[in-house]
Amino acid sequence: MLLESATSYDDESFLISCRITKKNTGAMENNHDVKLGLALSGGGFRSSLFHIGVLARLAELDLLRKVDVISSVSGGSVIAAYYYLKVKALLEKEPEEGRGAPVREDYIRMVREMETDFPAAVQKNMLMRTFLDPEKNARMMADEFSNTERLAELLTTYFYQPILESPEEQTKQYRIPLKKIAIRPVAGNLSHDTRVPSLIINTTSLNTGHLWQFTSDSVGEQQTLYEAGNDPIDFLQKFRLDDERLTIDQRKVLYNITLGQAVAASCCVPGIFEPLQIKNLYRLNGKPMVVQLADGGLVDNQGLVSLFSENCTHIICSDASDILKPENHPSTQFLTVALRANDILMNRIRNKSLNALFQYRPECHALFDLGDPETRDDIFPKDSEKLVTALTRIRTAMDSFTDREADSLMYYGYHLSRKVMEGSGFELARESSPEGEDWPFFKIIDRFFDTDKHRKELLLHLEVGSRQMFKVFLLNKAMPYIILLPLPIMLIAAAMFLIIRISPMAFWGLLTVCGLVMIYTQNRRILKLMENVTILRRIKNRMLKTLISLKLPEPLSYIIALASWIHLTIFDRLFLRYGRVGDTAEKSVFRPDGSSATPPNTEG
Repeated sequence: MLLESATSYDDESFLISCRITKKNTGAMENNHDVKLGLALSGGGFRSSLFHIGVLARLAELDLLRKVDVISSVSGGSVIAAYYYLKVKALLEKEPEEGRGAPVREDYIRMVREMETDFPAAVQKNMLMRTFLDPEKNARMMADEFSNTERLAELLTTYFYQPILESPEEQTKQYRIPLKKIAIRPVAGNLSHDTRVPSLIINTTSLNTGHLWQFTSDSVGEQQTLYEAGNDPIDFLQKFRLDDERLTIDQRKVLYNITLGQAVAASCCVPGIFEPLQIKNLYRLNGKPMVVQLADGGLVDNQGLVSLFSENCTHIICSDASDILKPENHPSTQFLTVALRANDILMNRIRNKSLNALFQYRPECHALFDLGDPETRDDIFPKDSEKLVTALTRIRTAMDSFTDREADSLMYYGYHLSRKVMEGSGFELARESSPEGEDWPFFKIIDRFFDTDKHRKELLLHLEVGSRQMFKVFLLNKAMPYIILLPLPIMLIAAAMFLIIRISPMAFWGLLTVCGLVMIYTQNRRILKLMENVTILRRIKNRMLKTLISLKLPEPLSYIIALASWIHLTIFDRLFLRYGRVGDTAEKSVFRPDGSSATPPNTEG
């Protein structure tokens, strides 16, 4: 029977973990006693961009070379997989003649590449691009395909394939098998100080409510210290990909899991993306079982519990997740109360994870918390409270982020980690902090803190960034409205034309019929009823499959694709244009070492 308690986290390892976290009072004797874990939290692309700033500072401190385990959730998984593949490319490349193993400068150079290439991929807008292909839209409506599978393809195409393949080698297979991402370093790239990191991508099993992990070595549920000994639900077995006892069906399933699918499952926000399905891996009561995987943040949005399970002695946590915000007058509407209740529960989970982290000695852990009130005045020279509040409220979506949003998040992540590291005494960092690099995202301060007008302009842009939709219309610009103006004029003209050609009664009757047909064909309750009636379900599926085979998806799929194309081509591009940073000033008003240069000019 494959439904059983996981053996990878038994009672003995649980006790060892407790000793490390609660009784770790002595300094590490040597590097062999150290196991450094890096946790990258969820929070959509907001968290991904924030984490790049953190990675920049860790590269300066030469800590990236010492990371043993990377644990990630949701948006943190997007950047974690991206960084992991960059390390893979670095360590598997033959060193140039006369050069030894990669050093601090190589990791800094790697993060510099990420700082440019990753935001450029983000600006492709994964959320809208998911619905850009009418054929795939039809497949999604026919239940042959999910938007999570489509997201996996897009992540592979725009983020991961370019790292491993040259443009000439890239194909449309959208496949990077999970079992092939293990780092196999060239001997010349290994040194005493350079670790080969492992990557843990965390999701949640909706079947059991347990933590599900994807790694290059194994796939399955992982028992954590929160569940040890008192969880009545059995754990789904974790499978090692090299286990010779795997059946042919299990091998087929496990070997076909891709990196893009693992990351997409970790980002699978309930209600927005459908759960990722894994079929034929388990059997329950003799019947195949379908595992449904959703966002890893449902169990732990910081990615910490996997590091606890790995018995890490030192942990760095970059946390850009949503934090619970006070509501002086909370709404009593049903949906709003449900969403607020979810936020409260997520906050409880977050506090539980952080409390376990705080059991480590101060020298053995570091937490970079988006919205930290103690450091904001040292990071932003003016309007620090408003700016940090705006950054904490930026959407946690997977759509386009402008240069202003991206640079602000990276700048904040860099300086927050810098300030925390200076005050925490983290024992793996160098005794004297090295001189900071001149990172391109520093220009956000040069450009927008020279005048009050520019600073307020940046603040408005970041505040608008909290909106999920219609952002470009809230930037006090006339062009979006001018572009949109012809649409109502065309609709009114078309309506008047029809009214003149036919009687008003016939016109309004036709309009009503069209509306009812649209409501009927797309109403979820009606569609659910059709699914429950065998004959209706067969008719619907056969019609959709026939249309797909003829390359003639139903009209709605074309309408969705057209709307996505219009948004990406016009309004998204306009939003990105308004969000450019522009040329940098000659002198920085707030340098990365914390010193002020020329005082800001407050004229205009």
